[in-house]
Amino acid sequence: MALVVLTALGIGLIQGGSVTGQAQPLESDTLFFVGGLQSGIQRVAASEPRRLTEQAASAATESIPLEAGMCDIAGLHASPNGRWIAVDVDCEAGSHTLLLEVATGQMRPAEPELWRESFFLNWAPDGEAFLLRVDPIGDDLILLVNARNGRFEQMDVPPFTYDVAFSPDGKQVLYAISRGLGFGSEVWIMDRNGRNREQIINDPVHIIAYPRWSPTGDNIAYIRMPDSNVPFTVGELVLADGNGRNERVIAPADAGHGYPPVWSPDGRQVAFVVRENEGENAADVAALYLESNIYLADAATGDVRAVTRFEGALTEAPVWSPDGAWLAFSTDAGGVADVWVVEVASGEIQQVTQNADARCPVWVAGRER
Repeated sequence: MALVVLTALGIGLIQGGSVTGQAQPLESDTLFFVGGLQSGIQRVAASEPRRLTEQAASAATESIPLEAGMCDIAGLHASPNGRWIAVDVDCEAGSHTLLLEVATGQMRPAEPELWRESFFLNWAPDGEAFLLRVDPIGDDLILLVNARNGRFEQMDVPPFTYDVAFSPDGKQVLYAISRGLGFGSEVWIMDRNGRNREQIINDPVHIIAYPRWSPTGDNIAYIRMPDSNVPFTVGELVLADGNGRNERVIAPADAGHGYPPVWSPDGRQVAFVVRENEGENAADVAALYLESNIYLADAATGDVRAVTRFEGALTEAPVWSPDGAWLAFSTDAGGVADVWVVEVASGEIQQVTQNADARCPVWVAGRER
């Protein structure tokens, strides 16, 4: 089935793991996002955020087409070194992961073999490898895949592991486990080689979603959500020390839609999505009814403030600019999803695209930085 899906996408599997050429960073900061009738990936130079609206409306915007057929792009994940973007693709037959080389615009499967399904988890700190969860319906495997040549190794994590992340120095691994509905979840830390395992969270009534170290390694952020059969619920943003101790519940946060807490490049702030219509029962079961905004939490003080204030809109997917001065996000406040940016310090906000059905922005640092 995976081969059929990849063929429908117009992408051939690279056998033997060889990749031609050497991926290089972009010359300047670039904003990528999904948009257009064919769900292609758009890109626009973004070193000057205040000119993004002007550039997105001109020939400065380039499109990387994807003949998706029965598939839809569900997410983009830029590598720390600016050379790759992992692309989540949802198809009728399952979910798969593609790899976009930003310098050439070439796309290929991220899956090193013909798995039934795959989910992208995280990049390694150097951006040259990524964590992939494969066959999540059958035997869950967590793979560390080399982005250049497709070679992979299986991570030494136990069964029922659903999320894995590296520490900023790459020496430790954070992983989360759940044995099913009603069993809650656990979070563990271990050395990269599987030694010195330590359980840092054992929560029988919550699911710990997207535990992520800060860029400095001083803190961990995650979304804690009720362990229930409600698909879209309200959870909490929680911050803890880098070893998992001294947890602090910071604020209510949307849960179930797949919005992780997003650390600023300096590790001082966390951007997250807050559901504004908490009492709307329809939004518990259908994402169509979700109303949300982007908020910021100060890691040191726990202070929280809204950075967007749209009413009756789905506002999601915050991503930091490489210098930490701006956030890009998407919102359907105008009736159609578009990409916007906001300057964090001043609150100045700009609409980048116009009626473009644009979403899933990622901000890739260029070589000049």
